[in-house]
Amino acid sequence: MITKLDVELKILIYIIAYGIYYFASSDVLIYIINKIKKKIVVIIFEVLYLIIQIYITYNFCYKLENGYIPIYFMLFIVIGFLLYFLFMREYFNKCLDFICIFINKIKPIFAHLFFSKTLFKKPNIKFFKKSSKKKSKHLTLKP
Repeated sequence: MITKLDVELKILIYIIAYGIYYFASSDVLIYIINKIKKKIVVIIFEVLYLIIQIYITYNFCYKLENGYIPIYFMLFIVIGFLLYFLFMREYFNKCLDFICIFINKIKPIFAHLFFSKTLFKKPNIKFFKKSSKKKSKHLTLKP
């Protein structure tokens, strides 16, 4: 398939942008996994991430000139990775830290909205009431 030069340049830019997206999203996954302690949850996140990336990659390749994948596809994904790694990764990780701090600051507001103590109030039922009056040891007879 022979395509025009301007179409080829657009394809190259799209592939480079896809390479940047792919490795940035993998950095987000790594950031999330480092915060999670349970191994089973980590495995679930990784499997979901891979399934989603396969779907996105398939759609990207299919929509890219009706399924036309050039020979240099992997080369320009690697170029996208190098651009991301050399110029954007450090700033992106700082942005992820800032987003995490921001979410931790606003989390109590939303936690209060969704987990209100008035909605999920435990019933205050006492089965055995203690009397405040002490019984005297002396028996008194009433006439």
